[in-house]
Amino acid sequence: MQRAALSVVLAGAVVPALLPAAAEAAAGEGTIVPFGDAAHLGHPGDAAGSPVVGLDSAPSGEGYWVVAADGGVFAFGDAAFHGSTGAITLNRPVVDTAATPTGQGYWLVASDGGIFAFGDAAFHGSTGGTPLNSPIVGMAATPTGDGYWLVASDGGVFAFGDAPYHGSLGNQALRAPITGVAATTTGEGYWLVGADGGVFGFGDAGYHGSLGNQPATAPVVDLAPTPTGHGYWLASADGGVFAFGDAPYHGSAGADRPLAPVVDIESRRRGSGYWLATGTEQPRRVDLGLFEATCYSLRGTTASGRPVGEDVVAVDRRVVPLGTRLYVEGEGERVAADTGGNIDGRRIDVWKPTSSQCAQFGRRTVRVWRVS
Repeated sequence: MQRAALSVVLAGAVVPALLPAAAEAAAGEGTIVPFGDAAHLGHPGDAAGSPVVGLDSAPSGEGYWVVAADGGVFAFGDAAFHGSTGAITLNRPVVDTAATPTGQGYWLVASDGGIFAFGDAAFHGSTGGTPLNSPIVGMAATPTGDGYWLVASDGGVFAFGDAPYHGSLGNQALRAPITGVAATTTGEGYWLVGADGGVFGFGDAGYHGSLGNQPATAPVVDLAPTPTGHGYWLASADGGVFAFGDAPYHGSAGADRPLAPVVDIESRRRGSGYWLATGTEQPRRVDLGLFEATCYSLRGTTASGRPVGEDVVAVDRRVVPLGTRLYVEGEGERVAADTGGNIDGRRIDVWKPTSSQCAQFGRRTVRVWRVS
């Protein structure tokens, strides 16, 4: 088979490369695709039973853990299995995982900030019982393993244990939601990455470049730093990899258009290779254009009979029929389940748990897609 040619943005330059043989086949759901000297050690595939959402490597670089949205954990290579939430009914789906420095444990984090600790991973706190303005999307552990940071899609950062707080984007208007967080090797800083490829450094996390002014062809899903902290890789949902600073480019799956979207990137601890993890093939989205969005926090039952919650949105049923699955910019997937006297025309009302959260949400213009 002839290898497909592709290009990558490497610190601002376009560099031609060849797709490694290991990645020539299109990546299906729950697949791990290796590059550089990162070995393919196995993948859950259909056995996951729930979409794959995260990946973390063992300290040796000879193993990795794959986590699914239901908290199922799949260990490969020398990464040991220490437990999971796969058999537990969760309040919110798991969105990420982080391993301890010893590799003898790991944490799972849910979108409400709930933390599940296994092996030698200690519980240092969570946001599970705290109303959040936006869902948690990622976590990073400190080098000691005695703390961790959680990051929300609005850029809010929550520090627990010995994780120092160095700042956040929670009070800033973002061009795109935050999708990932990574810590420096010193534990004295962290990077946040947005879906548009924007990179934000705090503490001793240096800025080495971004895609903020030249967006990727698909949303950026996460960032993985080099061992020195003087560079990092960004991965996009279509398998593109973008290298900055001293991060060497080892290849990407961008030219192959994986059957399922990439959800995470994880590097070997010495920076000589990395893995991409794919999730579940996303449903097709049809752009409905811009809507004026407001917020409500009333309790009870929606016009469709569904209980109110953060998975519903109120619409004008003449514009969007009840029952339509929507993707709302900055809020994620919702169901058109409610109506309101003031919801007229191209206007939607998102639901939040408290009036103070609604006041912070205010009135804004958002793009809305129909999910099919």
